[in-house]
Amino acid sequence: MHERTGLKWAGMAAILVLGLLVAAGCTGTGSGGPGTVTTTPPPAETTGIDGTPTPEPPVTETTEVESVVEVLIRNFAFEPASITIPAGTTVIWTNEDSAPHLVASDPHPAHTDLPELVSETLSQGDSYRFTFTKTGTFGYHCHLHPSMTGTIVVEE
Repeated sequence: MHERTGLKWAGMAAILVLGLLVAAGCTGTGSGGPGTVTTTPPPAETTGIDGTPTPEPPVTETTEVESVVEVLIRNFAFEPASITIPAGTTVIWTNEDSAPHLVASDPHPAHTDLPELVSETLSQGDSYRFTFTKTGTFGYHCHLHPSMTGTIVVEE
């Protein structure tokens, strides 16, 4: 008698599970209802005038990587004091001193060697970015502390 009761409960459980699956729409019939997977066909091929398939051009993604060099301003000096970079490189000066500094091209005080190379006054933690597009050797200094000097050599 105990064995029959167990079979009876197992049968009822199976019917209950089957009923839940049907109610949830997971019948696997492929009818487009809930529980089915629908795939989108690939796009139609492009054809030429003569009806032959025209191949899609390859997709090429080009990403420009910006070249960046850091120069730290600390202990009333530029670190490193001299760098050589390729044209197109951006130099970032960051002031780590508690005193303010101002990056400017030589000569002091005219800044005429590369007049566009002149920062605002940089407080501690401030940075200044400049991208070197011209080749050559460029001296620079701190306008507020002219004994602080550096050199940047820009090559092709």
